[in-house]
Amino acid sequence: MPRQVIRMATRTEDLKFRLATVELLRMAKKQYTYKKLQEETNLPVTVLSRYVKGHVLPNSERAQEIWQALSRIINLEEEIRRRLRWDDDGFFDNTSIISDTSLLSQAANYAIAKFAGKRITKVLTAAVDGIPLATLVAKALGVNLVIAKPMKEVGVSTFIEETYTLSESGRTVTLFVPRNAIKRQKKAKEKYRTEREALEATERWKRKGYEAYLAGRNTSRDVYEVEVLRIYDSVLIVDDVIKTGDVQSALINLVKKAKAEVSGIFALIAIGDAWKKKMQLPKNCQLEVILQL
Repeated sequence: MPRQVIRMATRTEDLKFRLATVELLRMAKKQYTYKKLQEETNLPVTVLSRYVKGHVLPNSERAQEIWQALSRIINLEEEIRRRLRWDDDGFFDNTSIISDTSLLSQAANYAIAKFAGKRITKVLTAAVDGIPLATLVAKALGVNLVIAKPMKEVGVSTFIEETYTLSESGRTVTLFVPRNAIKRQKKAKEKYRTEREALEATERWKRKGYEAYLAGRNTSRDVYEVEVLRIYDSVLIVDDVIKTGDVQSALINLVKKAKAEVSGIFALIAIGDAWKKKMQLPKNCQLEVILQL
C-alpha cells in the first residue's frame, strides 16, 4: 500500500502541521519511552528528544512520517478514556485531561479536521473548565474566543444574558457575554435609480465582505432595490464535558439572542445521550464528541 502523503496548501498550514506533529510526539512521550518511540518512528532517540524539547522542528516530509507512525499507537479517544479517574460514587476526575496542553492541542486538531469546510468566526465556551480547550481550538482556527461568565464584567456596559436551571441541583445560573462580542445579523435595503447603479452597489458590498443581491425593481417608486445582509458570526460552541446539556443549551440560546448562528458543538466527553433532546440542536448544527460514555 503506497504511503499516504498529507499535502499542505500554504507555508502557514505546513508550519502548523509540523508544530502539531511535535505536540503529538510530546503526548506520546508521556505514555511511551524513547526506546518505544524509536522503534515506531525509526528515528534516533537523540533526534526525538530534540523535537520533544522544542530545539528543532521536523521538516515537512519527516513530520508526515512521524505523524503516521504515531497515529498507529496514539488513539485520542482511548487516551482520554485512559486518563479518567473514577471514584466510588461514579463521578470522574478529568484534571489530567484539561490540564495537559499537548492532549488538548491534539483535540483541537481533531476539531479542525471534523469541522473542515464549516464557516466558523467565533468560538464560545462557558467558564471555567472548557476555557483551555476552547482557547486552543480558537487559536487553531484563527478566530476570537468568547467566554460566557456567571457574572457581569466591570467596564462592560451592555450584555446578552441567559438564565437556566441546573437539572441536578435546581440551582439557577445566569451566563453573560458582552453584547458586541457576537455579531448579529442585520438587513438593510438600498434604492437606486438605474439597474446599473444597483448592480455596481451589489458588487461594492460583496467586495467589502457583505452578502448583497439585487432584489428587483420597485415599480411603484421606479427604483431598483438592493438587499444587504451584514455578515453575522457563525459560532462553534466548545466544552470539556456534556452531561445534562444545561450549559450547552444556555450557550445555544445566547447565540440565538445575538441573532447569530450556531455552526457546531464540540466536546471532549459526553455522558449518555439524554442531553440531546434537551439541547435542541439548531438546523445544520454539527455535533462532534471525542469520547461517548
